Amino acid sequence: MVVRLLPWQPNYGSALPFDTESEPNPLDPVDLKIERPVWAPITPKPGATSPVQIVDGVRRAEAHALDDGSDGEPIFGLFGSYAVGAVRCGERARILEDSIRVERSYLHAGNVTPDRLIRSGAAAVHFTAKRVPTATTAQALVGALNRAMLDEEAHLAAELSRDESVLTLLDGPLRSLRSPGRRVVGYVKRIQQWYVGPTERELLPTLEPGERTPLFMIPPSAGLEKQHDGRYSWFLRLRQLNPMYHPLGSVMRLETFGALPVSEAVELADETTRLLPRLSSVPGQDPRAPHNLVPVGALETTLTHRMGDRLWVQRLLTANVGRDARAAVYA
Repeated sequence: MVVRLLPWQPNYGSALPFDTESEPNPLDPVDLKIERPVWAPITPKPGATSPVQIVDGVRRAEAHALDDGSDGEPIFGLFGSYAVGAVRCGERARILEDSIRVERSYLHAGNVTPDRLIRSGAAAVHFTAKRVPTATTAQALVGALNRAMLDEEAHLAAELSRDESVLTLLDGPLRSLRSPGRRVVGYVKRIQQWYVGPTERELLPTLEPGERTPLFMIPPSAGLEKQHDGRYSWFLRLRQLNPMYHPLGSVMRLETFGALPVSEAVELADETTRLLPRLSSVPGQDPRAPHNLVPVGALETTLTHRMGDRLWVQRLLTANVGRDARAAVYA
């Protein structure tokens, strides 16, 4: 038995599911012959690559809270922030400043909770109160914060993708985008489900950088991220890693809308296969290498900065919430 490493730093989990022997759901079989009858590597022909814009987001749980509520029962609360934005890569990469959006929320499971304006001198941050009626745990509120960020990413991707001279990449599986352009691809950094069976998965470790699998069709009912017309999907290798790393450690799954003609989906698959290896990171450069693309790492740094220093926000919260609590105790 040969033990090899996976490139992600362990505090970020793994890019691969642990159950590598899981079969696709027999009730939702994927169509493996969308593009060609034989499951074998495809090397796209050389061609021009259009500019690409990549949408991503970062989120942060600022502080957990308990609200006594009107009946005295404690109600979970969460002060959370997220920021989304895009980076455009042509001859060089640049952050699309006008695309950056920062949101702060006080998520809770109560009935009525006012917005929170946290102020210290001239500095102030506004947390909009949002009720999450199904949340019964603190972790459920973190999940709600993450879903809000993903929804904002999808909204931004739909808006930017109307310019079809640019390829739009969205972090993660495609969500329901309203009125998107036709050139949108979701790139999945963390594979949750293989969708293809063990026989097809044998091809993945043999892929070379610049090679991909044939397209396959994920039906509308498969997976958590449902699309009315299903999704075309494919795997590619981002880069050749040192032999100490397992070859599956640089495989990525991508997907696009199933409503597209097969020819357009093939063009998107070929374009991403030529493009993404050039943008991929290397271990030591990024803790989620090679899946976290170099321009995305720069975008995440900018977005994190726009959310404000974590300790500064926590100090504001401690001072303001603590002051309100002391006033309630001594009233």
